[in-house]
Amino acid sequence: MDYQLELTNIAKHYKNFVAVDGVDLQIAPGEIVSLLGSSGCGKTTTLRMVAGLIEPTHGTIRIQGQDMAGIPPHKRDISMVFQNYALFPHLTVYENIVYGLKMRKIRDKKVLMERAREMMDIVQLSGVENRLPRELSGGQQQRVSLARAMIVKPKVMLFDEPLSNLDAKLRERTRVEIRNLLKRMNVTAIYVTHDQEEALTISDRIAVMNKGKIEQITVPAQLYTHPATRFIAGFVGHANFFEGTVAAVQDDLVTVNTAGGHVLQAAIPQADRPAVGEAVTLVARPENIRVEDLTPDAPNQLSGRILARIYLGSTIRYLVDAGEGKELEVDLQPKYHTGLQEGDTLRFSVDPGKLILVDR
Repeated sequence: MDYQLELTNIAKHYKNFVAVDGVDLQIAPGEIVSLLGSSGCGKTTTLRMVAGLIEPTHGTIRIQGQDMAGIPPHKRDISMVFQNYALFPHLTVYENIVYGLKMRKIRDKKVLMERAREMMDIVQLSGVENRLPRELSGGQQQRVSLARAMIVKPKVMLFDEPLSNLDAKLRERTRVEIRNLLKRMNVTAIYVTHDQEEALTISDRIAVMNKGKIEQITVPAQLYTHPATRFIAGFVGHANFFEGTVAAVQDDLVTVNTAGGHVLQAAIPQADRPAVGEAVTLVARPENIRVEDLTPDAPNQLSGRILARIYLGSTIRYLVDAGEGKELEVDLQPKYHTGLQEGDTLRFSVDPGKLILVDR
């Protein structure tokens, strides 16, 4: 397969620490890949190496098969979108959008106007072309930044946390607009973010970075339902962890004696099934814990005292003391469980098929 962007064993070492440690990544034409991770994980350093703003300590970066070693940023045919928009305050919307075309020696006014109008229609900025950036809302400024980056039809677009300065509601709307725009124009993109929901919404695939490495790369749904490690399970969404030892393996069920004294059964695919005596970590998502219709023979029954009740709109999150210092999160629908209060005892269970086995 011919990749649009390919990173091979990319690393960046500084005097006292390693920022990026042997990253391999292949991105197909038109694919959107997010680099997701907490501050200091190496995601922005990786992006800046692709842009040519930082030189790798070792490794190879190829764009459409061409090695980027020694090629400066302005000759890599890429565009970047930043969180601070980086618009020229003294230029109009139109002048900001066509700036990149002019830098590429396109001077024909008719061509500039046609390309600008096309982009302004796509990003819904028609009618504001003569305004200055200070006369626009935050969302409009971000769309100007997008239009300016995309009008040059780059080989790769790089996004460095571009929505951080927008309010929550506008972020939700803008990330959908960004994905639709990239797909409409078939643009290859790397999108750096620490926001899990943003990555899940925008990406075709997500690469979770931790301590300078890619810990897992997969499609959004797989990342949430089948996290590879404990770190990813805890970073992407909310998770309850059960440490324990495998007591038995029978058919498709693995029985685990947890450190807290509970006995849990998990349905684990044969390829991932651990051996008896092996130390394991099981994960239960808060929304997969059931409290209604519990029969005496229901598997994985637990109980605990409600420590806190957190109203989240569509759900209520209960923090439950399950004993032995184990505090669990349980998400329930408000219309079914309005009567539960702090101090009440909550009985609940987890379906064996909803427990996830992760690497420690």
